Amino acid sequence: MPDRQKAADGRLSNCGMKIGNLVLHNGRRYYMRGLDPMSVPDRQAILEDALTGEACMVPVGEIKPLPPGERPPLRGV
Repeated sequence: MPDRQKAADGRLSNCGMKIGNLVLHNGRRYYMRGLDPMSVPDRQAILEDALTGEACMVPVGEIKPLPPGERPPLRGV
């Protein structure tokens, strides 16, 4: 898992993914809008679909950073 690193307590962190970044979940592009604090077990991320604007919450372990060079989608096109 190159996009994640083990924290001092052994849990995986979302290294390299920040609020506002485009991320992938189930092959779709989303904007990361929020994250549970690091102290919360089974952290969740708040995502916004890059095309529809629909919000959802998913486990942090299920999201991946957008590969370098991919461009954001244009809404309404």
